[in-house]
Amino acid sequence: MMDWRLGFPGFAVGFLAGTTAGLMALVVGQPWMWSVIAVVALAVPLGLFGAVYSVLLASGKVRRGGFAPACLFWLIAFPLARLLQEVLTRLVLLGEPGLPPKVWGFLAFQAIISAGFAIGFLWLHERIATQWWRRVLT
Repeated sequence: MMDWRLGFPGFAVGFLAGTTAGLMALVVGQPWMWSVIAVVALAVPLGLFGAVYSVLLASGKVRRGGFAPACLFWLIAFPLARLLQEVLTRLVLLGEPGLPPKVWGFLAFQAIISAGFAIGFLWLHERIATQWWRRVLT
């Protein structure tokens, strides 16, 4: 049975990245409630996908330190997280769920920028995961 704590490093990195989106909303002058929505709607999905990635690494299904596996994982996960953020934000602010206009273009753009996210995620994840797993497993 897999120890759920193995996913914590990925959850922490993903959640931190999503929280940054909420902080940026505050910096540009959006209402604080919009910032909270941005944090919840993006940080939680990114954190959950990050936890899945951590568990895949810890279980040996994904090679450590490899950019290609991280990039392929986030090529799917990042656009899904952003799509979920768009739908949830619309639901909270307008009272009805909905997809962004030109959803395929939206997903394609998110897939393109997912490579940058993958690089940052991988870099930060590699810094904290090894120490965390050593601590958890001993």
